Amino acid sequence: MHQLVEQFLKLKPSKFDGKGDLEAAILWVKELEKAFALLGCTEEEKVTLAVYQLQGVANDWWEATRGRVFPIGMVPNWTAFAETFNGKYFSEIAREQKMVEFLRLRQNQMTVDQYEAEFSRLSKFAPRMVEDPVDRARRFRDSLKPELCSQLILLNLRDYNELYERA
Repeated sequence: MHQLVEQFLKLKPSKFDGKGDLEAAILWVKELEKAFALLGCTEEEKVTLAVYQLQGVANDWWEATRGRVFPIGMVPNWTAFAETFNGKYFSEIAREQKMVEFLRLRQNQMTVDQYEAEFSRLSKFAPRMVEDPVDRARRFRDSLKPELCSQLILLNLRDYNELYERA
């Protein structure tokens, strides 16, 4: 375990203090999962390493929650930890707010590159709306500036990357 912790810390994973918005928590989990995959961690090791990265109110929350999630004798596993963490830091209300942000997203004064970056960032919160590649491309196109949108409609492009490049 000592060697695993050393390897993990060499990757310089971020700490999580429970402050910040929904996206900070999402990025923290994704970063950890990348490190876990690289290091070939077991389920129990994932929990141990993740808990080590908790600080402040997040650590206090886990200390108060740990016994309920992993009663004495139960081997910790990443799935249970992640579900509990998500329940705390990815509240349904916060996810809905991000989905509404995605629904309201319009290019307006952004460049196409800025709009695409925002589209990609927010689309994670509305996966069912963009899981079909044609729907993803259509949604991207329809929220562009009207003059761009009307030109792209004529081209009848169905591929998201091609649509983005043409825009």
